[in-house]
Amino acid sequence: MASRRLAFLGGSFDPVHLGHLHLARAACERLALDTVRFLPAPSAPHKLGKPMLPVEDRIELLGLALAGEPRFGIEEHEARRGGSSYTIDTLRYLRRRFPSGTRIFFLIGGDSLRDLPQWRSAAELVAEFDLVTVSRDPRVPDDELLAPVVRAFPPSLVEKLRAAILRVEPLPVSSTEIRERVRQGLSIDGLVPPAVAQRIAERGHYRAR
Repeated sequence: MASRRLAFLGGSFDPVHLGHLHLARAACERLALDTVRFLPAPSAPHKLGKPMLPVEDRIELLGLALAGEPRFGIEEHEARRGGSSYTIDTLRYLRRRFPSGTRIFFLIGGDSLRDLPQWRSAAELVAEFDLVTVSRDPRVPDDELLAPVVRAFPPSLVEKLRAAILRVEPLPVSSTEIRERVRQGLSIDGLVPPAVAQRIAERGHYRAR
């Protein structure tokens, strides 16, 4: 029996948008994944002091976005634990929850790869898990993408990261743009799933106070 292939996609998801879904679908196909689980954070350690929608609301929006996507799910461990979360602690905990032989991938963006050397126990994280960098900018060559980690990690770990760069056709949408459009009273149709847009409007999320 083949081992399961499981990926986690972490982020604030403030709010979840079509770019997140596009990335997860591409990863499923290209990495032959059985499941992608979205991992919302209560607050990212490097974003402390920046207000976010309460995690319960972000999880609700994720649930609406993922309805009808049988390969996608939500992992609420970090959200329910509260406090600052560190990727290596979370992945070690999650690894213990799944059957032996399950291959765990962690999907990160190019901006996260740039910051990776500052993450807690970064070298151990790269050595223990399959970190896949999803690059949505075809203009950035691999060497430029990897420049920050070349200076921080031994060559074997750099090459492991190089072999796990996943090029995905860009979908130009961001959570920052969506929040700003809502504040200005502009439409977010085509940026988020319809059910997400409807719930944001119903609850008054992101409106200027």
